[in-house]
Amino acid sequence: MIRNSVVAKLWLTIIGLVVIVLTLLSVFLEQLFDSYFYKTHADELVKKADYIHQLILNEPDRDLAMRVANLLAAESNSHILITGPLDVETKDVLKNLPKEEQDQLKNGNPVVERDLNVRTKLRTDTENIWVIFPLTVNDTFHGLLLMNQPITVTQDAIVKIRDLILFAAGLGIVLATGLAFVVSKNLSRPLIQMNRVAERMAEGDFHGKVNVVTQDEVGQLGMTLNALAYKLEDTINHLSKEKEQLAGILTSITSGVVSADLNGHVILANPPAKRWLRSLWIQGTGRADEQRLPQELWELEQLVLQKRQVHEVEQVWKGRSIAITMTPLYEPGEEIVRGVVAVFRDITEEKTLDRLRKDFVANVSHELRTPLAMMQGYSEALIDDFGDDPEQRRELAQIILDETHRMRRLVNDLLDLAQLESGQFQMNTSLVDMRSVLKKVGRKFVALAHDNGVELRVSIAEDGSYQVCADADRLEQVFINLVDNALRYTPRGGTVTLEMMQEGNFIRTTVRDTGTGIPPEDLPFIFERFYKADKARTRSKGGTGLGLSIARNIVLRHQGDIVVKSEIGVGTSFIVLLPIAKDTGENGDT
Repeated sequence: MIRNSVVAKLWLTIIGLVVIVLTLLSVFLEQLFDSYFYKTHADELVKKADYIHQLILNEPDRDLAMRVANLLAAESNSHILITGPLDVETKDVLKNLPKEEQDQLKNGNPVVERDLNVRTKLRTDTENIWVIFPLTVNDTFHGLLLMNQPITVTQDAIVKIRDLILFAAGLGIVLATGLAFVVSKNLSRPLIQMNRVAERMAEGDFHGKVNVVTQDEVGQLGMTLNALAYKLEDTINHLSKEKEQLAGILTSITSGVVSADLNGHVILANPPAKRWLRSLWIQGTGRADEQRLPQELWELEQLVLQKRQVHEVEQVWKGRSIAITMTPLYEPGEEIVRGVVAVFRDITEEKTLDRLRKDFVANVSHELRTPLAMMQGYSEALIDDFGDDPEQRRELAQIILDETHRMRRLVNDLLDLAQLESGQFQMNTSLVDMRSVLKKVGRKFVALAHDNGVELRVSIAEDGSYQVCADADRLEQVFINLVDNALRYTPRGGTVTLEMMQEGNFIRTTVRDTGTGIPPEDLPFIFERFYKADKARTRSKGGTGLGLSIARNIVLRHQGDIVVKSEIGVGTSFIVLLPIAKDTGENGDT
């Protein structure tokens, strides 16, 4: 209890110091007064002894002198004894005196002793003060004058003084105890308050303040603690905001960010990074763990820590290309590495876009090279007056015109596709009856289907609503492209069917053929630009390779969807889903 109390410690310290000081002072005063009274009584006794000494030496009547001397001694409760030079008492006294005092007696000077241990006729049962006077006449030693007085004469006064000192010391201790308690309380009260404020600060509450009432060191400490609480609250609030911002940033970014210590333990990771870590652990060990770096990242961390520089690697995981950038982390203001931070970035789309860009250039070059070569060759033939037959020359000119139309279609398709993908494609929307659109497309291809020996069927369910809010021309372009492709890849004797029905809140339109079909490995890429299932890129069936990509973008712009199903040797089905119009409001442009 006392160890943990500042008040008790301070109070006991003050009391202890006061007790020690007063005790030492009491002892000193007692010794001082004892010495003072002893010296005073000894001086008075010496004076009386000197007077008696003179009386005995100068008074002719020895008996009278002794009677007067005894009366003088009795007044002060003293006793006297005169010894001769050869008496036993004289020899005993001289024997018990130090050499210096013996010399002092030989020189005629008195000696004062306290409680002299000699055998005399005088009373020695109590402590006495002894005065020894040499009796000398004409430098001849005639004996000693012994005079003693009990010490109790001075002891009574010393006892009274001691009692007074003890009373004063006790009173001083009592007063000091109360004063020390008040002082220690006053000093410890702000300290206790500061301790409570500090405990609240340790618990995260910075609203507690120290009540400063003085301007001394304790008051200044209280004001400093108040300022510290204010600054800590401001700093922690600022750090909390920064932490929230950092957490929001880390959570919102799609790239994975993870920080780890020197032992590979994960310190910080955002949700994408945790998913990557769990997946890598499951792939490597079969168990999910997001608290440690997997083996691949642990090895990369060791390389980063060894070389102390940024390292970038690329890994393939589940068909996705992941770029990993790992950087060492240093202690603030020091060159000591405390861990690493790694960023996982999915670059699959970037690589795909780069591949598409390269493929686009190659495809455009390929699509333009053949017609340009043909136009160049036939134009040179016409310039060189190749052939005298006008019909042959007209055939060459027709080929040049057909190739020019083909390049124009290619350029137009590229422009349409660029506008669709950039969101700048203009559509004139209105309330459209999809039955009329489908019938119109069917009528356009009746003759071509007959020439190719293909049966063209149009089937529309009677029940259902077929009103959509769309651009009729663009939808017609979609179905023209689908039917045209179906007729091109359907052999003679085959069938191309156009079906339409309502399916929930959508209109389902299917373009089905009994053609050669599309290989399964080509189906995921069928809507990409310039992609053709015909790997030889034969030009016998025509087409620019952009039609399906344009059709898909137009359908998506109408909040619809388009899917394809195909089986080699059986045929292909393109299914277009368009949302039914909710109302028949005024036409608008988008």
